[in-house]
Amino acid sequence: MKPTTQLEEARARQAESIEKMQTWDAKSQALPDNASQDERDLTRRAFDDAMAENARWQDTVDRLASIEEAKEAVALRNPDSDQIEQRAGDRQRIVVGDEPKTYSQHSAADGRSFFVDIVKSTRGDIEARMRLERHSQEVRDISTTVTAGGNFVPPAYLGELYAELPRPGRPFADAIGSRPLQATGMNITIPRITTGTTEVITTGDNAAVSETDIVEALLTVPVRTIAGQQDVSQQLFDRAEPSIDAVLFSDLRRAYDAALDSQLLNGPGTSGTHLGIRAVSSVNTVAFTTGSPTAALMVPKVYDAIQQVESNRFTQADMIVMHPRRSAWLASNLSSTFPLFQLGSLTQASGTQDAGMTTSLGGLRVVRDANVRTTDGASTNQDEVYVVSSPDLILWEGPLQARVMPEIGSGTLTVRLQLFAYSAFASGRQPKAITVMSGTGLVVPAF
Repeated sequence: MKPTTQLEEARARQAESIEKMQTWDAKSQALPDNASQDERDLTRRAFDDAMAENARWQDTVDRLASIEEAKEAVALRNPDSDQIEQRAGDRQRIVVGDEPKTYSQHSAADGRSFFVDIVKSTRGDIEARMRLERHSQEVRDISTTVTAGGNFVPPAYLGELYAELPRPGRPFADAIGSRPLQATGMNITIPRITTGTTEVITTGDNAAVSETDIVEALLTVPVRTIAGQQDVSQQLFDRAEPSIDAVLFSDLRRAYDAALDSQLLNGPGTSGTHLGIRAVSSVNTVAFTTGSPTAALMVPKVYDAIQQVESNRFTQADMIVMHPRRSAWLASNLSSTFPLFQLGSLTQASGTQDAGMTTSLGGLRVVRDANVRTTDGASTNQDEVYVVSSPDLILWEGPLQARVMPEIGSGTLTVRLQLFAYSAFASGRQPKAITVMSGTGLVVPAF
C-alpha cells in the first residue's frame, strides 16, 4: 500500500473538518423553534470551531501543496533525478510566492464575489461562509473583522476601484493622516493645559520663587458614524455581469471618503457631525477684503495667516488648504513685482505650480480640496483658505465595515447593503494651530 503523504493527510483532516461543519450546521437548522438559547449557542460555537479548524487545515494544505509543486518543478528541470538530493551542509531552499487572494478584481469570473458570498452565507451556504472566513484570515493582520451578523471587512481591491459618479475624495483627510480608532467607547478624552507654570527672575538671594499651579481641562472628542446604504434586487446580486458588488462598493466607498473629508472641514460638531476646522472656536482669522482681488493682493494675506499660527501656537504651519478654483486662479495670475526675499532656488516667485494648479505657497504645501465650501459670505459665493499645523489635528478611523440584510426586503427579493465606519476628529486640541482666511477677495475667481 502506498504510504500516506503529509499533503494527503492534511486534505483528509480538512475533509473531516468540513464534515463537522456540515453536521453542526444540520443540527442548527434542525433545532425546534422552542429550543433554548444555550442549545443554539452550543451549535453555533461548535460550527465556528469546526470552521476555524478547517481554516487551519486549509493553510496547511496550501503550504504543503506549494512545496509539492516546487519539488515537481525541480524534477521537471532534472528528468534524470527521481528525487532532490541534498549534500551534507547544503540546504534546499524553496521560495513560495504569494497565494492569490480569495477576492480580487477577477475573482467574480470564477464565482467568488464578496457581497454575493455574504448574502449566500446568511442562507446557510457553507462554501460561501468558508470563503469569507478565509478572507477574514487574509485581512486579520491589518483590520478588525466582526463576523457576527454578517459584518466583514471588504477586500482591499474594492477600495481601489473608481466609481462612475465623480466625487471630491478626501484630500484633506489624507494630508493630515489618520490613526486606528480604539476598539471601544463613544468618546475620546484629551487633557488640555489651559494655564501653565511661570518662570520669573528672582529679586535676590533667598527670594521667593514664582509658583503658578497648572490648570487643565478635558477636551472630549465624540466618535461619529458615517454610513450609506443601497437596496438591491436579489436578481441583480445573483445574475449581474460584471459583479454588482464592485460597482456598489466603489461608489459607497467614495461617498464615505467625500462625506468624511467634508465633515473635517465644514462639520458644525452637532447632531452627530464632526467639528470641522472652520467651526473651531478661537482660531486665528484673516480678512481678505477687496472688490478687485488679485494674487498679488492675496499673497500677503496668506503670509499673515502663516505667521499667526507661529505667533500664537508657537509652531510652524505646514499646510495650506484651498479649493481647486482658488489654486488655479493663483497659478494663472501674472505680476511685474516680486518678493524681496527669494524662496530657495526659485527665481522671482512666491511658490510653485504644476498642471495648472498651485502646489506650494510661501514654502508650505498646498492641498487642493473640492470639499472646501464655495457658498460663504454675504453673497454666498466665497470660498475660504485654511492655514494649519497638521500635527495638531488628530483623526482616528475605524475599519470600513460592510453589512448585508436580506430580511428587510425579503417580501420583494430585495437585499439591503450598508457600508459604515466610525471616526473621531480632534480639531479643537490647539485652536491657534488653525487660521481661517475669508472675505470678499475670495469670491468666484475671474480667469
